[in-house]
Order: sequence, then C-alpha cells, then structure tokens
Amino acid sequence: MRIVKEGDTRQVICHNCGKSQATYLLRDVDFNDKSGTVKNILAAVCNNCHEVVSIPAQSTPKIKEEYEKIRASLEVRVPAHFLDILNVASQKINPAVDDSFSRALILYYIHALNSGRYEQPDLAKLLNGDLAKAKASKRISIKITPWQLNELNELMAKQHIEKNTDVIKAVILKINEDIIQNDKPEQLSELRNVAAAFS
Repeated sequence: MRIVKEGDTRQVICHNCGKSQATYLLRDVDFNDKSGTVKNILAAVCNNCHEVVSIPAQSTPKIKEEYEKIRASLEVRVPAHFLDILNVASQKINPAVDDSFSRALILYYIHALNSGRYEQPDLAKLLNGDLAKAKASKRISIKITPWQLNELNELMAKQHIEKNTDVIKAVILKINEDIIQNDKPEQLSELRNVAAAFS
C-alpha cells in the first residue's frame, strides 16, 4: 500500500470537473448512507471544485472504526430452534458460511421484505404457528446501522407488528418457510450470491 501524506498531489477523475489535479488534505467525510461522519481523515480533494474525490487505503481503518461506533446492537430473545432454523438455512444456501451469515441473512430478509422484493402480505400470521409457540431461551445479537434500523421500523409499521422481537421471529419463520421447507427455493441463487461475500 502506498502511504500518502498531507499535501501530496495526484491526477484524478472528478465527478464534477473530469480530469483534474487533487491534493491530499484533512477533511470530514460523510458515510455513503448519511448515517455519520468520519472526522479529520486524509482525502484527495479536487483542486478545482474542492470536493472529496477519493480516500486513500490508509484511511480505511479509521473509517471502519467510526462506522462500528454508530452501529447499535439489536438484542432479541428467541426459542432455541430458531437458531437451528438460521443454521440449517445458512448451510442450505452455502455450506462454507459461518455463524455471522445468519445475522446477515436476517438483515437481508428485512430489506427484501420491506422493499417488496420478497412477498409476504401478512408476516404477523407466522407468529401464530406451532413453531412460534415455545420458550424464548436463546439470545440473538445483531449489529445494526441506523439505515437498517429504519428499515426494520418501516417493516414493523407496514406489517402492524409492535415489537422488534416479534418482527425478527416472523422473519426467521419466513426464512424457514422459504428456504428450509421449500425443495426448490426461488431465492436460492440470489442468496448464494449474498453468501459468497461471507465464505
């Protein structure tokens, strides 16, 4: 990795100016999802329009550290067999993934259901089934960004579900219905692409 220092210059392609010269300066840079800002990192700044055009690799650890700070932990209690559902579904999608993928699978499903990519007109009905009626003896902890929390809240409002725990349970039951109980899941190829990032 090439280490750059404040005041170094380079040629860049600026989205405003086209081919341009940039200087590495200390800047506050917003995350793409607008959930926060990384303060005082080295960034290549266009000499013409003064916009940040790129970030050097050496600034990545600082960005990651700041991004981790804004992620909240969502804690829910679920029946023990819900973790088995997540593990079996994860293994069916990609046997090479580890435990962390099951959390990502929940977040992906929340996004897919909220955006209408996956259909489920009445998610709350899944909570009335036999699988949902068991003691919640296990805990799931999911790191969640403000954007993902907003999606979770939107899904809860659309589905008329009042508790975080209930929406997570319903999503896990939906995963069971779609992936485990279905011999040829429609979502499998798409989910395998998602899982490829975790293997």
